[in-house]
Amino acid sequence: MANRHPVDLAELVEATPIGQQLWLRGAGRSLYPLLRSGDSVRVLRCAQEKLARGDVALIRVGRKLVAHVVISKEPLVTASLLGGKDPTGVPLGRITAVRRGPWVLPLPRLTRPTLFLGQRLLSGLWSQPRARAWVRRLRDFTVSGWSRPVRKRWLGRLEVRLLREEDLDTLLVFAGERLLVPSGFLRQQLLLRWAREDGSRGAAAGAFDKRGQMCGFVYLDDYREEGLALEGLWVRSLVVAPRARRMGVAYQLIRCLVDEARRQGAECIFADIDDDNVASLRTFRRAGFRASSPELTRRVNSEWSASGGTKPLVVLERAVV
Repeated sequence: MANRHPVDLAELVEATPIGQQLWLRGAGRSLYPLLRSGDSVRVLRCAQEKLARGDVALIRVGRKLVAHVVISKEPLVTASLLGGKDPTGVPLGRITAVRRGPWVLPLPRLTRPTLFLGQRLLSGLWSQPRARAWVRRLRDFTVSGWSRPVRKRWLGRLEVRLLREEDLDTLLVFAGERLLVPSGFLRQQLLLRWAREDGSRGAAAGAFDKRGQMCGFVYLDDYREEGLALEGLWVRSLVVAPRARRMGVAYQLIRCLVDEARRQGAECIFADIDDDNVASLRTFRRAGFRASSPELTRRVNSEWSASGGTKPLVVLERAVV
């Protein structure tokens, strides 16, 4: 649940008149490599009948927005480039361009056959267990223990600390690369809540290398900020860049938030994690988190399912007093 959009982003798109365009940032990461985390997309608001196979459509699934390839028009079915089909959602428009930094890649209707055939090819390859295994091996090879001394020397001594207002630009750069949390939300929270010492609840922490670049991020906040009926402070959006993984950064980030929650007078903090995210579960348990009650776990998964989530969540908690 950590990387969901606040509901007002979907409302913003739905409030845009048919035929008009608007730019959005971060409508999912599963259209990689065409669309990466932090990219912006230009959305043309249109009716469902204007979509065709090969279009990249913006779909609202619960409270989430996803941008995927249309693989069937009647009924409308969208899927990632690697083949994962989306649950039934509400089509909001067609992606007409992707912006990555200063570059803008148009997606005219002439690209429909290429995208459709590309999706079929990639999804077919990805359905093969051997192909998935090779990709995992390559990914694990680049962040494995053997490369840790080289990466440590390159990154230098890492600093893990609470974020301050002057970290905003660095945070937004990192968010553009690694997070799906909208930049406006991060800006508002850092400037109005997390960096204040006036009794506001919540905090954000970051890990910085010797050049001052952020390589890890996590924040602590109340889910009621997003209209969810969940009490307490929750650890959210724990992300460590690949170059800093297997160095204890995630553990240090969590400990930083635990100390800050204690300073703020919280009695307990919570975390919700995908049940197949073994590494995160291991890190949180190492930091003293234990399984929450079955009732709370059921309630969190109910809220998650209602907002469009598909994976079961493990709910953990830690006393901080």
